[in-house]
Amino acid sequence: MRRRPDTELVVLAREGSREAVEVLFDRYWAHAWRAAFAVTGDRGLADDAAQEAIERAFGALHRFDETRPFAPWLKRIAVNRAIDHLRRGRRADVLAGDEAVYHAWELGESAEDDLRLWAVADAVASLGEAKRVVIVLHYWLDLPLEEVAGVLGIPVGTVASRLGRAKAELRALLEEDRVA
Repeated sequence: MRRRPDTELVVLAREGSREAVEVLFDRYWAHAWRAAFAVTGDRGLADDAAQEAIERAFGALHRFDETRPFAPWLKRIAVNRAIDHLRRGRRADVLAGDEAVYHAWELGESAEDDLRLWAVADAVASLGEAKRVVIVLHYWLDLPLEEVAGVLGIPVGTVASRLGRAKAELRALLEEDRVA
């Protein structure tokens, strides 16, 4: 069952197959967790948000359009849950250099690539919540500005300006890091 495509697993899960649910969970738990962590910057909140995302997604499989990919759908649910956690004010401060930040990234092809990715992850983690969330949604999860605006419930212009300010701040942080 492990090699079956997601669409087939979703259909089987809808029909009550516990094994199909387990395979989907095994396949996508890490994706949901990384998406939630990228937004919250906190392991505990990411755990909670990812768990809620999995529960919601599996509870809503009857509404899932199996002509679309499963992973992006689940990631969006995880991001929405993570944003809800942040809105509730249960967010812990993210410390720049927290090694957990690195789990949000895939490793590069070389040690130099890894160092570059880690520097970017540190810089993103040091941004304020509003800026960090738009960077994560737009660049890490590949959402267009309109979808970022929809997820956050803010105008597209606000997303664009936050993104511009976040990129400027990241550029400054990374240049400062390179000089040091």
